[in-house]
Amino acid sequence: MAGHDYGERNKALITYLVLFVFFGALYFVWGIALGKAGAYTHLSALLKADHGRVIRDLTEVNVDHSRTDVHPLFVLILNPLGVVLARALGSRLIAAVLMSSTAGALCVVMARAFLGRAGLSGFHATAFAAILGFSATHIFFASTPETWIFAAAGVILLYLLAVWAPGSTSRFLPAGVFALGMATPSLVPAAIAFAAGIYKRVSFKFLLAKTALFGVLVTACAAVLSLGQKLLYPSSTIFFLPGVYRAELGSYSPIIKYFNDLSLGYVLARLGKLAGVLFLYNFIAPVTVTTWYSAGEYCLPRKPFVELDIPRLTPLGTVAAAFWVGLIILGGYSFVKNRESRQPILFALLLTFAFYFVFYSFYGTALYIYAISSTFPLLASLALALRRYGRPGAKGFYALGGFLVCFLILEAGSNIYFLSRILAAFRDYPFPM
Repeated sequence: MAGHDYGERNKALITYLVLFVFFGALYFVWGIALGKAGAYTHLSALLKADHGRVIRDLTEVNVDHSRTDVHPLFVLILNPLGVVLARALGSRLIAAVLMSSTAGALCVVMARAFLGRAGLSGFHATAFAAILGFSATHIFFASTPETWIFAAAGVILLYLLAVWAPGSTSRFLPAGVFALGMATPSLVPAAIAFAAGIYKRVSFKFLLAKTALFGVLVTACAAVLSLGQKLLYPSSTIFFLPGVYRAELGSYSPIIKYFNDLSLGYVLARLGKLAGVLFLYNFIAPVTVTTWYSAGEYCLPRKPFVELDIPRLTPLGTVAAAFWVGLIILGGYSFVKNRESRQPILFALLLTFAFYFVFYSFYGTALYIYAISSTFPLLASLALALRRYGRPGAKGFYALGGFLVCFLILEAGSNIYFLSRILAAFRDYPFPM
């Protein structure tokens, strides 16, 4: 028995290593190719993300780090490593892409560990983790330097701890500070994941009290570190000041900014687009559309801007989307029909997804850059809802496995094509580095 357990552990370690190397290399190669084509050299040129700013935040000290208003400890935690890597490698681009691709690969590994610990077979856990790795949001944000892949890693780490070390404040506290440090909204998933781990162990009153205390500790630690960050990086922003949130919501919440002029049609249209982004397009990328911009009539070369043409999908993407919708329907049916699937950790994931939906219903102007927030909670919810089919010998085990493999192939093909179209836009219409 001991030998069997040892063999299983070795097999799992090899699986983690293969996933890490494969996805890390995949993301790194794409990230460097896009960087050399000039995709990160102009503000919001690529899906309205801030690649240039994030590269500077990761690899330079004496620059504007004011976006720590919503990414409170991003600079303090990651900049020292980024600066060292940039100097060692002789390239800020390579250092930033290496950090992003590593974070993306760790997301896949942690998702595989979470699903295995939650009761799925090794095969199904690996398939679901690979689906996460090939999802449109993870393959994009892990390849291109942005804050959101680090925020996603923080949330996945919290859920891994919820099944690996439930209720362990000594482990959850640094993980919670990291998650909050990557993105302010991650404080809520941190509290939810912490509560899920102790739900069946304590009374409801004590659950609320301990979770509230955990949230206070995370915020207090982050606040102290934010003050330290301000001393080391004077251009950074202290995130917990009330004025920071007023300014942020005033600038990035169209619902609040234009509240008096809002129409029901606008609100419904925004919710519909958000639903598409958080349920579908985070896994299957829409068609890209490229426009060109010039600051003046004689300013050449013109600069390409790549955006998404929602709701258009490529033919391959349409087939992949049909498989994905089928998986969601199957997961919903299993959740309703099978009581054993309704575990606290599954409800926590659904609550996290619901939080992001509500939050981004009023916050954000470029919704797709926030879509990665929902990718893991949604995928993990489906995986756990289908857990009864994900155990060796269970009825439907092979059918679900085959379905997942088919979807994975379609998803990978569709989203690699998505990246290739982005690369072609910048490679064929370059502008100065």
